Amino acid sequence: MAVKVIRSREVYNIIRKTLEIMDDKVMKHCEITGYILYKMLEAENMYTKDELAEYTMMGLVHDIGLIKTAYKKNLTEHITKKVWAHSIYGYLFLKYLTPLGDKAQIVLYHHLDYDKTHGIPNEFWKITHYLALADKMDIYMRMNDDGSMEQDYFERYRNIKFSEKALKAFYRANSRFNIMDKLQDGSYVEELNTLLSSVTFSEEYKRDYLQMLIYAIDFRSEQTVLHTLATRIFAVEIGKLMGMEETDQQLLYYGALLHDIGKIAIPLSILEAPRRLTDKEMRIMRAHVQLTEMILNGVITDEVLQAAIRHHEKLDGTGYPRGLKDEDLTQVQKVIAVADILSALYGKRSYKEAFDSEKVKSIMRSDAENGKICFEATNIVINNFDEIIKSYELQREEALGIYEIILAQYEEIYERFKRFE
Repeated sequence: MAVKVIRSREVYNIIRKTLEIMDDKVMKHCEITGYILYKMLEAENMYTKDELAEYTMMGLVHDIGLIKTAYKKNLTEHITKKVWAHSIYGYLFLKYLTPLGDKAQIVLYHHLDYDKTHGIPNEFWKITHYLALADKMDIYMRMNDDGSMEQDYFERYRNIKFSEKALKAFYRANSRFNIMDKLQDGSYVEELNTLLSSVTFSEEYKRDYLQMLIYAIDFRSEQTVLHTLATRIFAVEIGKLMGMEETDQQLLYYGALLHDIGKIAIPLSILEAPRRLTDKEMRIMRAHVQLTEMILNGVITDEVLQAAIRHHEKLDGTGYPRGLKDEDLTQVQKVIAVADILSALYGKRSYKEAFDSEKVKSIMRSDAENGKICFEATNIVINNFDEIIKSYELQREEALGIYEIILAQYEEIYERFKRFE
């Protein structure tokens, strides 16, 4: 599609705000590590701006696996001691879900001590060693504040825990760019934004990165993964069948993809409750819409934002969070609401089995006739039900295949990494 509704810089800002909602310490650590890596590479004058942006993005998401590992907000412990779970999941997410799959080993090995890396195949050892050093620099600064890390740490562990070449690269970069001063005064953030604003990621690159983020969030639950996938596929299929323009189809894609991103802050015990939620639990569950808005507000266009956060509104004003009515909602927003309901009815959830096709169509027809959801979009679903479901099932099998591969390979890799503990 020629029209772009998500810009390159916005991809990172969405990731940044999502990590901030999860834990601002995680976000800060990833941001500082990514910045240090960026300046170390820039100082060498051998990388293009696109290459710098690509490696910086990898630094900015190098701990994305923490989303899966439920580290209970003890960041320092998990980035210094319990390192393999999130490193392996981060590697697998990048390998199978982003355009950087061939470079994913950089993340896999970034916690491995330098003296243990010899003989292990990795085409990107240099970048791996640089990322490891950048990661340790932030850990050192974080822990040195309370005196829990040796003052001569980097001299003592040169060529043991980290590469001497990487350390020299950092010293060169710091001398040239005043890295430590910029970390201190916060000006490094604008440098990151300037870099990511200066490149144009392909549409596939942007989509893959955002899908990786959503997959990482939803990975706690197979059913949650499939709900987001189904909502996105259903929304786009309905839009195509309605003859919507390219821009609106992109709004459908990104709005549906991001519509439940706020669930990162909802406890799994509520997301996967095998029963009807209590009133208190339902209030917490419904808060995912406001959390989605908190993450997306100010970092994407208002059109994408509103497409993502209005999927629980009803045409008669009985929806949430704002009780909007038909005249307040765009066609894109109405289609995503229909797609979300279709996904909820058709899919198996923790509290119910999947409904058969006739029951799904009956419920949706009733909602449309009672003025709750878009009649036109609902008719499209009912009249093209088999075609829409077939498209979803094909992509569902692919998604489940990736899900199962990641789970299986995690166990296999973790067994191999136990020798490093």
